[in-house]
Amino acid sequence: MGCTVFCGARFYTMDASNPVVSALGVRDGKIVAAGSVEAVKRAVGRGCQEIEVPGPAAIPGLTDCHVHFGDFALRFLRLNLEGLNFRQILEKVAGEARQTKGRWIVGSGWDGNGWGRDERPTKEALDVVAQGHPVALLSKDEHTLWVNSAALREVGIDESTEDPPGGRICRDEATGEITGLLRENAVAMIWSSIPDPEPHEVLRAFRRAQKLANSLGLTGVHVPEGARTLQAFQELRSSGELSLRVYMMIPGKRLDDLIRLGIRTGLGDEMIRLGHLKLFADGSLGSQTALLLEPYEGEQSVGIEVLSKSEMVSLFKRASSKGIAVAIHAIGDAANRNALDAFESVKELSSAAGLRHRIEHAQLLHPGDIPRFARLGITASMQPVHATSDRYIAERHWGSRSANAYCFRSLLQSGAKLCFGSDGPVETIDPLKGVYAAAVRKRETEPESEPWYPAERISVYDAVYAYTAGAAHASGEENCRGMLKPGFLADFVVLSRDIFKEDPEEIKRTRVTMTVLGGNIVWDDLNQSEGES
Repeated sequence: MGCTVFCGARFYTMDASNPVVSALGVRDGKIVAAGSVEAVKRAVGRGCQEIEVPGPAAIPGLTDCHVHFGDFALRFLRLNLEGLNFRQILEKVAGEARQTKGRWIVGSGWDGNGWGRDERPTKEALDVVAQGHPVALLSKDEHTLWVNSAALREVGIDESTEDPPGGRICRDEATGEITGLLRENAVAMIWSSIPDPEPHEVLRAFRRAQKLANSLGLTGVHVPEGARTLQAFQELRSSGELSLRVYMMIPGKRLDDLIRLGIRTGLGDEMIRLGHLKLFADGSLGSQTALLLEPYEGEQSVGIEVLSKSEMVSLFKRASSKGIAVAIHAIGDAANRNALDAFESVKELSSAAGLRHRIEHAQLLHPGDIPRFARLGITASMQPVHATSDRYIAERHWGSRSANAYCFRSLLQSGAKLCFGSDGPVETIDPLKGVYAAAVRKRETEPESEPWYPAERISVYDAVYAYTAGAAHASGEENCRGMLKPGFLADFVVLSRDIFKEDPEEIKRTRVTMTVLGGNIVWDDLNQSEGES
């Protein structure tokens, strides 16, 4: 691969022993020297290519620690419903129905929280515009599916069909008739029956999504998805096109397969690695299915328990005894408490196996549970943009409990390890928007608004750390990734502004000018451009 000296910027290393350098020496994909330009040139010797990077600041490659990358990529093949109101969605479905013959109409990204009282997502509303096609529309938070009568018939769901464990087929309270909404585990009853796109279509979508990810500074992803996504990443690797380091979480239903095959967390190499077992404790805030200790504001419901505490304990023990770490989705304060209780029950077993368990989201926490993350060694895998996008719906449904939501600073001060992601495509995969949300706690579109619970803001440095060194710790790769130091992989991102020196508001105007993976430039905005769509 040869030798390269990268210089011309302040390289923020995330390494406390050598925090800022002016050059990196790279050979065979790894950093061999970090320091002044003169010192690096002496260390690497003559004959190295010298590249002056296009920006004042550089940071380690950013990792999105929770992104549904397959779903994000496949949105390029589906109806994009994000930001549309009720009427616009029906118009879009009608337009697709006029152009489609004998196929499912599939869309995603709708959010009904701001709709009027008379604008209800029902099967009848879709029946009017679908012209007989089965329709399945996944909500923005991916915890609710809106379908029509043809879709229900296609998979054999009717009034006699029982709710699956941890799921709900919504029914009219007066008549018992199915409304057309399915929540949590009931989503899979239809979603898993929808025909897959052709393999070449999937690969085309993945290439587009990967290019976009690189343009936003991402060099790594932690992906809680299944075989189709893993297969697509392997296809890209085989063709020499993979430009993201992939940490694949394994769906909980595959635990028996992992045990039978003897697969442990961490199997793989620097490009594709098998990671945590992914489980679900509850639902989501957007669908009001997150499991709470007390009912939602003005309601009697406390959400949906997808896994009971006893079920968690059993699964955690089985996984930990076989060297498999667990990552569990938990959003409500009750779900987080149950998960922490279950992790506590396997603490000795996990410690003996060197496992680093994670809670994904950790959005609402009872104050008494915050110190338990550090005490139990549980990583809080959080998504900062949720804090700003959810602020109004959280206040509506959680009320004053929102003071204990998205507790970035409290968790850090307690000694907990944080890693950050996006939950894309639920939210934008742009990590700089996540850094802004964590440091400012305002929506970019509302600059005059007050920060939402500003006591939970963290520094720009701590936010970037959670996307870099914190991400590497969460995947057990802290000895090779997440910092710019000799012996580490040469993954870094060049920025158009020095976000550590300027007002955090300037993050909104900062762009990625170059992304480097293993010493190779995989994105350079002087030679190519790709906008998110």
